[in-house]
Amino acid sequence: MSGDESRVTDIEGRLRRLMSGLDARPGFESRVQVRIAALAALPTDLRAQLEARRQAARRRLRREAWANGVTIAGVGAAAAVLVWRFVPEIEQAAGRVMAATDPMVIGAATLAAVAAAVLPLLRRLPGWS
Repeated sequence: MSGDESRVTDIEGRLRRLMSGLDARPGFESRVQVRIAALAALPTDLRAQLEARRQAARRRLRREAWANGVTIAGVGAAAAVLVWRFVPEIEQAAGRVMAATDPMVIGAATLAAVAAAVLPLLRRLPGWS
């Protein structure tokens, strides 16, 4: 057996393996049409699945939003109770700081704190960079 004959035999073996799964029985066209109809119905099924996923995500996010709101309300209530409990100590500390600090320094620090809080919000607006 020459080299060309072995290559042909090798190629024939590969082609037979490739074509072994080929469906050439009678009724091939009708089976293809059934497959095409199933593929045509697939986008409708996918749309329904995606809509169901979207609704599930909306419900989950709504639950998380309520849980976050309740948590924030609880933390706010705890902070209010804590401040209410320590009002005399806070007044004394603030009075000492106010007496020891120049009013211009307090104003500058307040302005800096407000600017630091507002600047990230301003950067989100279009036209600000």
